[in-house]
Amino acid sequence: MKKKLLSFAVIIILILTLGTIFIVTDVDDKSETFISKIKEEIRQIRDPMSHNPYDDGQCTQYVFDKVNEDKMMIEKSWSDAEHWANRAKDDGYEVNDTPKEGSLLQTESGPIGHVAYIENINEDGSIDISEMNLNTPHEITNRTIEQENIDKYSYIHPKENPYAAETD
Repeated sequence: MKKKLLSFAVIIILILTLGTIFIVTDVDDKSETFISKIKEEIRQIRDPMSHNPYDDGQCTQYVFDKVNEDKMMIEKSWSDAEHWANRAKDDGYEVNDTPKEGSLLQTESGPIGHVAYIENINEDGSIDISEMNLNTPHEITNRTIEQENIDKYSYIHPKENPYAAETD
């Protein structure tokens, strides 16, 4: 009888011990997941590029995403493209008449202006740009701006995004 009682007690202790190990392991996994989610929420709050506020299918939305891909940043509060150069200056961004790869071409021409992303500076002084909604919403197009037309635009130079490294 004592042997059976002792064996039963040992089995109960083993079951409780193993059960506790599985529960603790499960809690640890859930804690890790919870902590990861909290870290991501904090990163998104701090990262000015975590959410694109610009209208779907518009040039501003496209340019915001291109800048984000470069791990650079621009502001979310610049509104329509016609305002971007002035608002960028007000926010401390470099805005000038010198295009650089990765900078933004901006014009006030058209009903609400236009922005494009500078893909390449060519040896002849022309620039290759990519843009959205030049003619049709959601349509991404590429074109070359010839050197003699470069001075018709403003060029906004994005800042480095200090939170971009946290996304890797």
